[in-house]
Amino acid sequence: MSVSQLLVQTLKKLRKDDFETFKFYLSDNILDGCDPILPADLENATQVQTVRNMIDSYGEDSAVKVTLTILKDMNCNGPKQELESRYAAGKPATPAPSSSSSSSSSSAAAPPAAPSAPAAMTAQHGAMIFAPNIVGGTMGAMNVTINK
Repeated sequence: MSVSQLLVQTLKKLRKDDFETFKFYLSDNILDGCDPILPADLENATQVQTVRNMIDSYGEDSAVKVTLTILKDMNCNGPKQELESRYAAGKPATPAPSSSSSSSSSSAAAPPAAPSAPAAMTAQHGAMIFAPNIVGGTMGAMNVTINK
């Protein structure tokens, strides 16, 4: 399931008045580095439109962080915990040092993962990309090309 689908599902589980409160929080400075979304852009926005606004403004990872922060501030712990667990389940697991015994009888290590495809960032005409967040293990050289 995509991040946008997960966020829409989460927002659809909120009561109408909670959803309106959620949109109010989005128009406030809720998380460092994430500018508020204009109230006019949220006034009559559905859950789908709200998620699009968040992803367009913050990117997927930050949209999830903002959603989790707002749900926590609203004391909507059920939807917050469900979003946390479902979002974590959809992300690739980070390798941990193998210090515990495995239930498997095989002692062979897993084969190394195939290299991932190069990352690409795009913006529509007139749009901007601010401070991309690059996460991962080892990384080789990085090239950034800006076309006008």
